[in-house]
Amino acid sequence: MKLRTIYIIILTVILISFCVIMYSAFSNIAVHTSSDEAAYPKPYIVIDAGHGGEDGGAQVDGVLEKDINLNISDKLADMLRLCGYYVTEVRDDDISVYDRSSADTLREKKVSDLNKRVQLFNSSADNIVVSIHQNKFDNSAYSGTQIFYSVNNDKSSLLAEAIRRSVVGLIQSDNTRELKPAGTDIFVLDKAAVPAVIVECGFLSNNEERSKLLDENYQSDMAYSIAMGVLEYIETVKQR
Repeated sequence: MKLRTIYIIILTVILISFCVIMYSAFSNIAVHTSSDEAAYPKPYIVIDAGHGGEDGGAQVDGVLEKDINLNISDKLADMLRLCGYYVTEVRDDDISVYDRSSADTLREKKVSDLNKRVQLFNSSADNIVVSIHQNKFDNSAYSGTQIFYSVNNDKSSLLAEAIRRSVVGLIQSDNTRELKPAGTDIFVLDKAAVPAVIVECGFLSNNEERSKLLDENYQSDMAYSIAMGVLEYIETVKQR
């Protein structure tokens, strides 16, 4: 049996087991709101769809990064909720999250947007953060998922590695990209106090990969791969 097939089977068993356990645990709870986070297992998961609203992110041939980010993030959030986890989405629509009462200029809006994301990331010590983005480079030959992690929390690299391993094992067997510690230039990771990663799902500048990223089925595959990595990370941390 091929290694990739074995990996898929193992991760699928993990996902099914999590969902069964969580369904049993919460089958008697009729309604959940943001006020009863304590009813959910830890960690709490923050899904951050990068950019939004006036900030389209990377653009190639009319394709906007913000739209792909949101599509993958929504799918990822739904999958993790099905497994019983408390999931917060930084945005679930085409918006920027800046403070509308104080930010007027484009710069003020951008700074406010980033600060509000960080505030949400750090709103609970039990949070873990997965921020979804897309890459772009002058050389169109570059492709593949690239993951950056915050150096402020030792568990960030574990989260990044689990997601990388899942993506490579499930949908990008030829991806040899290494994990990258985030520098001060990546504001949201530089200021994150909890385990946090940015998943650059692919390169919009690569024609073949851009076509994949626009495909809803591939977006679902990407979301599933990331979700499996998150669950693997949670299981790994539990056993420590």
